[in-house]
Amino acid sequence: MLITSLVSCSLLLTPLDIDASISSISGEFEQSIYMPGTLIGNWDPKTNPEGTSTLPGIWGGSGNNPIECELTPAFGGPYDSSSAGSLEVEIDSVNNQMTITNLHLSAFDDEPAMFPVSLGMLYETFRTVQPDSLFPGGIQVDIPLGTGSIVSLQFDQEFEIVADLVQIDSQSWTFDVVIPVITTFELAIFETPSGPLSSPGLMPLTGTVVQTGNQIQLTSTSILESDEVIEDPPFSFEDVPFDVPTILPPGDFAPLLFSANAELATSSNAISIQLVATGSSATPGDVDGDGIVGVSDLLAIIAVWGPCQGCDEDLTGDGYVNVTDLLEVIANW
Repeated sequence: MLITSLVSCSLLLTPLDIDASISSISGEFEQSIYMPGTLIGNWDPKTNPEGTSTLPGIWGGSGNNPIECELTPAFGGPYDSSSAGSLEVEIDSVNNQMTITNLHLSAFDDEPAMFPVSLGMLYETFRTVQPDSLFPGGIQVDIPLGTGSIVSLQFDQEFEIVADLVQIDSQSWTFDVVIPVITTFELAIFETPSGPLSSPGLMPLTGTVVQTGNQIQLTSTSILESDEVIEDPPFSFEDVPFDVPTILPPGDFAPLLFSANAELATSSNAISIQLVATGSSATPGDVDGDGIVGVSDLLAIIAVWGPCQGCDEDLTGDGYVNVTDLLEVIANW
């Protein structure tokens, strides 16, 4: 009987929903993308004969020529977002362990995080016509562009983890665990989405889990710091118009067209996560769902004895309420 009582303390795998109203993700984000490409004057002899043309070097040349350049859009800053998602847990109160699986956490579902964007430009020496200006090469020029955004941020658990529990009382425990996750975020720069950018990582979770009847509440915090390098991110653009401030003489703007393909993305992120997740456990043998296996469950079994396809009293799922279901209740009394 003692063994039966101990087994009844273990809970089945329980889905928990993360409460977006009191869960959050905040932090500091910095992102830069290395994009070699070309720039060219926004000029066409038929459609835009009064536009700007570009010429390589200091002297000579004619027409409108593409100029080799390296673009480094960069943006970042602080952010704060509600977080939503779900996970599943199984508490083994006999061995003081908790299984955690299928953690999914997302942010910026309702509104993207906006940041100031600057563009680093490194190019060979070139001239522009209309307006007439000289752009000495070999010196990076940083130009404020406006804003970019984090469109989405997600964490997805890679595989099941078992956490050790430290008992506070008969209904609550503390835990400290590290969960392997895939972090996926999506950016928008020049109103062009980057596409999903994913990388593996580790999410430390520290918190408490409380069972009250058949209700489970998990409260946890996580602090993450990461420096990521992503090769060949899926981000490119072609003939994007941009007005570049003239260098010599200053004070004017040269309308240019930029084309580039991303080769490398680097990001640093310091994240603070606050999670509150709740759900209802299914206790073996608890027919009426009150969190206790007792006389009321026994009477419920007897009341519908016989064929009973799909009913709650059919604990074994064989389409009949009979002695096997009765024994299931007794075993988890």
